Amino acid sequence: MWWSCSSSKGDPKELLRRWKSILHHICGVHRWEEDGMEHKCYHTELPADEQIKKWLAEDSPAYKVLYEVVMNTRLLKDLEQMALFKHTGQLEVFHNALLKYCPKRLHFEYASMQARTMLAVMDHNENHNTQRQQAKTASGLQRHNVVFQKQSKQWIARPVYQETTQTFRNDLMDAVIQRRLDPSVKYQDPESHSKVPRLAANIARVSKPRKEDVISAHTSRFTGPDS
Repeated sequence: MWWSCSSSKGDPKELLRRWKSILHHICGVHRWEEDGMEHKCYHTELPADEQIKKWLAEDSPAYKVLYEVVMNTRLLKDLEQMALFKHTGQLEVFHNALLKYCPKRLHFEYASMQARTMLAVMDHNENHNTQRQQAKTASGLQRHNVVFQKQSKQWIARPVYQETTQTFRNDLMDAVIQRRLDPSVKYQDPESHSKVPRLAANIARVSKPRKEDVISAHTSRFTGPDS
């Protein structure tokens, strides 16, 4: 399926033809005629030891089950939408970067959430894998990480990319300063921009009590308050 989608070059009909070709290949038929045209598998000529494999017979129960899967009408309709070979890899990378700015365990107000999401977008645009080069070892070899994939139950090699950069932050700060120094920019409340807001000492919504009061009220889960 992956090969059919990635090699069809945006042609839905070609994608379906390649996907359906598995029904011929699995029976040991690597050249066949379809709609008055001759087709063949895209793999190279099979060696002799590959030719003697136990291919599926068209009248076998296994082939009939496979046929039902390959020719499922709902699946074929969905596959037509995969001709451009778009998948969610980059979206998952962005969501991972978004967690750095908007961790799920914390609550943010709307304005803060909007600003943090914008920062995540700028970070992703600067560092997504289509722009970063693969890292190399001291000897010049491309670096990889060997990881175990739970879905396929196999060890695979993943490329290691160069370290991310954060130059967008410097550009953003320069833009903020230049805008603040621009005399043509008028603010609705100039006083609000000249005062530094007083931040709370901690995130508690109630005032901090005296340490002695907290200690005296403390009750251990192993001992009672009078012990």
